[in-house]
Amino acid sequence: MSSGKKSELYSALTQAVRLFIAGSSLFSQRVAEKLGLHPTDMQFLNLLELLGPMTPGVLAQCSGLSSGGVTVVLDRLEKAGYVRRSSNPADRRSVLVNVVAARQKRVTTNYDSVQKQFEGVLAGFSEQELETVLKFFSAANATRPSSMQGHATE
Repeated sequence: MSSGKKSELYSALTQAVRLFIAGSSLFSQRVAEKLGLHPTDMQFLNLLELLGPMTPGVLAQCSGLSSGGVTVVLDRLEKAGYVRRSSNPADRRSVLVNVVAARQKRVTTNYDSVQKQFEGVLAGFSEQELETVLKFFSAANATRPSSMQGHATE
């Protein structure tokens, strides 16, 4: 492949990913508003659903928020019934944050139609193409261009 074509593909892929992220973020914001939550609350619930129970310290690392910021988010989520703090069996000095499954269902229900659309898009790809897409996202997630690795510039 020529370097000109590869450059065009890089540019097109970057734009496509940015549009996907923007659309996803805005959709999640609308769901958050519908549920009376903050967009950050939604991302914490997403992390907890995907990665399982974790300490507030790990949530701080994942989100880039200060420990005080994490406490504010967790207090909101706990008050609304979406998370529960429990003793950490691995370290008595800390707690684990767990999603309350019944409340999480209120969140995930809002994504059912999007999930079906996404599955429809994936159905149009071969196994090899799906492996390539998965390879891309796995590599992109490993670099974490978010606050997990660095700081946003002002």
